[in-house]
Amino acid sequence: MTLADLQANAKEHGFTHHFMCERDGVRSDGTGHLYAADELRLVHSNSTDHGTDPGDDATLFMIEAKDGTKGIMIVADSFHTDPHKARIIDQLRRNRANS
Repeated sequence: MTLADLQANAKEHGFTHHFMCERDGVRSDGTGHLYAADELRLVHSNSTDHGTDPGDDATLFMIEAKDGTKGIMIVADSFHTDPHKARIIDQLRRNRANS
């Protein structure tokens, strides 16, 4: 699957917003609300791996906020990952494992 396919699939499942990392949390493009990591739940993730160029690899994370806002966050391959995104995703994964 391509990243576009993954985005279309997420949208079909109600994950219509985009979550963007900021210094103090994660902001939704739809509501403008700034969420702390403990207000978010990692629902599912899918990765693309085309095998030829690691720069084309990415993971799409489907995230739901406690207020019901559903959105995605796309994280580039490990060589190009934004450290803020990596920290948030690591925290969401830990929260998921502990629940």
